[in-house]
Amino acid sequence: MPFKARRPAGGFRVMYEYANRLSDLGYDVHITYPLNTRYMEYRLPYIVRYLLTYIEGFRTSRWFDFRPKISMSYANSLKDQNVRDSDIIIATWWATALEMGALKNSKGKKINLIQGYENWTGHEDELHASYNMEGVTNIVVASYLKEIVEKYTENSTFLIPNAIDKDKYRVLESIEGRRSASICMLYSIQEIKGSIYGLEALVQVKEKYPELTVDLFGICPEPDNLPDWITFYRDPKDLCSIYNRNAIFISNSLTEGMALTPMEAMFCGCAAILTDIKGHEEYGKDNETALLYKAKDSNELANKIISLIVNNENRVSLAERGNSFIQQFSWDVAVDKMDKIVKNLVQN
Repeated sequence: MPFKARRPAGGFRVMYEYANRLSDLGYDVHITYPLNTRYMEYRLPYIVRYLLTYIEGFRTSRWFDFRPKISMSYANSLKDQNVRDSDIIIATWWATALEMGALKNSKGKKINLIQGYENWTGHEDELHASYNMEGVTNIVVASYLKEIVEKYTENSTFLIPNAIDKDKYRVLESIEGRRSASICMLYSIQEIKGSIYGLEALVQVKEKYPELTVDLFGICPEPDNLPDWITFYRDPKDLCSIYNRNAIFISNSLTEGMALTPMEAMFCGCAAILTDIKGHEEYGKDNETALLYKAKDSNELANKIISLIVNNENRVSLAERGNSFIQQFSWDVAVDKMDKIVKNLVQN
């Protein structure tokens, strides 16, 4: 892992879910957290991160429950002396993957789990080199990523789309019975999440439909000057309930690998309105499973929201089609694919 995530993060959740579910299959799973990874912009200085390793220990997590058999360790860096020998080693994030690629063969057959086109920090030559390391198998989480990766390598590249825990995220409140003017949205201070455009659209909709209510959630503090018709939940423990009491979910992201939050909402029966980015492409089919709008266009988003509020039949139909389509992205399917890839690498 690039570092220990102390708050919920999609890419880490994917890795942690694989760790848990492979452990359930009998794998001996160990997670290594380096304290120094190249090109990583750390919020805390090294000495603070070092001290936290002793204060927190390995297993403390406020947002994820690890299986008891999973072991963990911290390392100053991803060097051979800090990484235990194994049959398989999996890295995510391109800079971590490059360091994994330099390890001895005794550290295991190498898998690069690619969860996005991670070009936002620059260093594109090295990013592309991480796709083409000798003896490394690539796994991507979306079809468009497979197309990108295969431009830079002839290494084996497998597609395993991201998955959702269907026991945790499911329809609890009838889709038909939800108020059409009820919306939920992920809020983030990260510019690439586009939250400002979602808020702009919601204000427009509220002016025309005073009955509109909004549930906003995220890991950051509540934004300033939030109107009283928007309720903010920081780090909510029960996202399923938030999704289930709302008719519509909106995503405003400017870029994603394969976004998990819209998938959760669709599993819970929300009609999804999503930006027309590659990271929504795997499950966001315009007018079939979701409504798509141009990223940053708050006016178009407002119009899409209004179209579902005024036509409840369309809202229900869209939500039902989305919910039916999204069921294919289950962890049972994803882990079965990963298990087969791992066993094939070990045997060969």
